[in-house]
Amino acid sequence: MTSGILRIGLVGCGAIAELGHATALRSLSQDCAVVAVVDPMAKRRDLLGSLLSVPVSGRFRDVSELLSRGPEIDLAVVALPPAHTVSVVTQLLQAGLRVLSEKPLAGEAAAARAVGRGVPESRLGVIHNYRYRSDILRAKALLAQGMIGAPRFLRLERPDTDHFPGRGIDPEWRRKTGPNAGCLLDNAYHWVYLAEELANAPTRAVTARLSAPGNGMANDLALLTLDHSNGALTSIQSAWCAVASSPVLEVHGDTGSLRMTGDCGTCIVTTPTSDTDNSETDTEPSEPAYTAMYRDVLVSVRASRPFGASVGECADVLSVIEAAVLSAAQGRTVVIDRCNASRATGDS
Repeated sequence: MTSGILRIGLVGCGAIAELGHATALRSLSQDCAVVAVVDPMAKRRDLLGSLLSVPVSGRFRDVSELLSRGPEIDLAVVALPPAHTVSVVTQLLQAGLRVLSEKPLAGEAAAARAVGRGVPESRLGVIHNYRYRSDILRAKALLAQGMIGAPRFLRLERPDTDHFPGRGIDPEWRRKTGPNAGCLLDNAYHWVYLAEELANAPTRAVTARLSAPGNGMANDLALLTLDHSNGALTSIQSAWCAVASSPVLEVHGDTGSLRMTGDCGTCIVTTPTSDTDNSETDTEPSEPAYTAMYRDVLVSVRASRPFGASVGECADVLSVIEAAVLSAAQGRTVVIDRCNASRATGDS
């Protein structure tokens, strides 16, 4: 596959499909076209179908309909709650399609690895869209230049007033109990992979505290400390219970500090030699993370190269999430053994 418009099939027409995927795909219409949408709710698939100019004949209730009588597609994008992702991704892979899945690919690391077992990385990728945020990209470039020396302490703290509201058949799935819900899996997941990328080191151990509002609801407060293999430490705070708060996204090195201001924002560097306490770096024009992510994915798919985050990267993040759950339950630090299962220890 080397040229031409790439044909996309969008499976799942909820809020993130509407606000993230559809917006990005429409902006890249010179490179791709959505030719099919799939959702059990007629009003949702019709809404996304209209937004993406998908004919009525390309709107399907489920994946079986898509595969039996749908158009040919070059890439299937799965934007479903994680409880439904494994079965749908497996069905699409068995049909021989390339699949790009929203994170997480599964609710547990072992399940994610099972889905990807034997599947080439050029056929299955996972969306880690925060790595395409303009401020994160700039921070990585500055870190690579040694602007603040070796990272020692990261603060990735983003309390919110509530969860990202769903618009599909189960809009409150994020709040339900179980391994596939809660702010730990939904929000802190992003900060875990960013912490490892910014610190340039995997997580060695996790200490965590989780809190839930009761009434059978999932955790809405997650506090994590990650101990990286190179000695750096990360503080992660995710919450759906903060009435008024401001995010703190910082990397502190042994010769300076970086502060990130948000997607399509900037990265501010402070060093002992700065003329001012906070000298804002020059930034090139930026685009939303989903658009930047899709631009990269489309190039890779066209070249038959791996795209998105790998299944292994997704499973590694899920291993940290599982360790955090265990740490909170036992009140102990949990050491990550990525070759096997996480194991609890009293020493970090």
